[in-house]
Amino acid sequence: MADKVDFTINSNMHSAFLREVDRLQKAVETVDLSDSALAAGLARRYVFFSHTLHAHHEGEDTFLWPLALAKATPQEAVILNAMAAEHEALATALTGLDSQFAQLSADSDVARMSGGLDRLRAILTGHCAHEERDAVPVVQKYVTREDLKAFMAFTREQPDSTLVLAWVCDGATPAQIDSTWAMLPGFVRVFVKPMSTRKYAKFTAECGV
Repeated sequence: MADKVDFTINSNMHSAFLREVDRLQKAVETVDLSDSALAAGLARRYVFFSHTLHAHHEGEDTFLWPLALAKATPQEAVILNAMAAEHEALATALTGLDSQFAQLSADSDVARMSGGLDRLRAILTGHCAHEERDAVPVVQKYVTREDLKAFMAFTREQPDSTLVLAWVCDGATPAQIDSTWAMLPGFVRVFVKPMSTRKYAKFTAECGV
């Protein structure tokens, strides 16, 4: 039996991704895109979201699913392979949005962008539920805390990694906030929590979203 890994932070990130889709959609529909500074801030916010989601899935595809697949039963392999396929569907949904947010202006098709975010939300909602219900128990069965170190190192190497934990807590429930910071050892949390919180507050203020 593998050393069972706590995947609470994964569920918390899923909730944060879905909240961010809502946040972006509200901004697209309300921000004055003729204001170049506001449009640039919203575009920057979207880039953070898109990159964080891509990196999260790349980490799973590279460091988690293959380890579990090497030991999985045929039935479990079907579940894990479905995760990779769902990641591809999400990447496809993001492609159009990436292009649209990169060219935000008064001429942007807001209705089309909002519809794209609706489609992304639907795919992401289904994927997160599927992963938490079916894939996480398989990964917990075969992937140890030691195995998880490479995944965590990859996560920390991402450009905006210092923003992520504070972002996960933005709009989260008290229980989600507590469990997100609890993933850090106490002595690390003393330094990282205020630093991340300050950086995220600055980022949010600069983006205007």
